Amino acid sequence: MQERDWGDNTENTTIVGILQDLGLSENEAKLYMVLLQRGSMTAQDILRNMPLRQPQLYDITSSLERKGFINVLQGRPKKYKAISADVVIEAREQILKKNRDYFLNWANKTADSRREKTALINAKNLRSVVNNSIELVKEASLTLEAETTIELLEYIKEPIKRKARNGVRVELLLFGKSNIPDETIAYFKDLPVEIRYLDPGQFYVLISDEVNSVFMPRSVAIDPETPKYGYIIMDRDMSWFITHNFFVGWYKAKEITSINVNVPCLYKSQRILISDLQRMATKYSRISGTLEGVLRKNGSKFVEAGEIKGINVDTEIINFEFETSSGRYTVGGYDSQIEDVIMKSFRLTHLS
Repeated sequence: MQERDWGDNTENTTIVGILQDLGLSENEAKLYMVLLQRGSMTAQDILRNMPLRQPQLYDITSSLERKGFINVLQGRPKKYKAISADVVIEAREQILKKNRDYFLNWANKTADSRREKTALINAKNLRSVVNNSIELVKEASLTLEAETTIELLEYIKEPIKRKARNGVRVELLLFGKSNIPDETIAYFKDLPVEIRYLDPGQFYVLISDEVNSVFMPRSVAIDPETPKYGYIIMDRDMSWFITHNFFVGWYKAKEITSINVNVPCLYKSQRILISDLQRMATKYSRISGTLEGVLRKNGSKFVEAGEIKGINVDTEIINFEFETSSGRYTVGGYDSQIEDVIMKSFRLTHLS
C-alpha cells in the first residue's frame, strides 16, 4: 500500500479512524495497517512505502511496540511485525475489564479531590469566561497561548497587549473569519506576539504559562446565537492536555506574523521552541544551544551543550533531536513518555 492510496480509499480511511479510537496516531495506524497487509518489514522496507523520515519511524515503532501493536524481531536487519488484530482487540478488552473498577474508583476519588481544590470550575456565561481569561492573562509571567475568534479576542486583547509589552511571549491562533483585519495585526505590531490562522479551528482556549487555562468548545465559541459557557482549569496536567492540542493546531496553521529571534534566547516552553526551530531550520544549517532537563529513565539532571539535529511534529509525538559530545537524544516537553530527556529550558546560543 503506497501513501498515494490513502486519500481515495474510503475503507482505509475508516480503518485508520478505528485505530485512532484505539489510541493510535494517524501515522501509527497507517504503519500498523501496512504491517498487517505485508507481514514483517525492515525499516528500509517501511521507508520505501511510507513518506517518513528515520527519526519519525523510530518514534512511531517505539510507540507501537509500547502500546502492544507490533513486535520487534531482532536480527540483521531488525524487522517489525504486526501483532494480529484479534490479539490486539482481545488484549485491549481484557486490560479494560481488569482495570475498569480500579480506574473508576481512582478517578472518582481524584475528581472529589480536584473539586475540593477547585481545579475545575464551570464558567456559566460569557462574562465568566472573559473575566477568568483576563485573570489568567494577568498571572502569566512567561508565555500565553490563545486560540480564539476575532470577536472574542476583542474582550481580551488589551490585557494580552499589556503582558506582551512586559515581555511575555504570546502565540495567538485565530479562527472563524477567513480574513484577519489589518487593525488586528497592527494592534500587536512590534510586540512578542505571533499570529496564525486555523480553519476550521479547534476551540476557544487561553493558556497561562502552560499551567492553567480557560476552555470553551468551538461550536459554542463560533456561534453568536449559542449561550456561552466554558471551564477554568487550574491544574497543570489537565492544562497540558489542552496545550498539546493547541500546538497540534498551531504547527499546521497559516502564519500571519512571526517573531524575530535574537541570540542568545532562553526558552522554557518546549512547544514554543519547536515552533521557532521549524522556522530557523529553513534559514540556518546549524542551530546550537545548551539544554537543561531531566533524563526520563532515571530522573538524573541533564545539562549539555550541543546542536539541534531534527524536529519531529506528529499528532502524538512532538520532540526534537539534540546531539552533544556524549550522544544523540530525543527531547520532549512536560509529561514526556518516550523521549530521552524532558526539557526544562533551552538557551539558544548560535545560528549559522
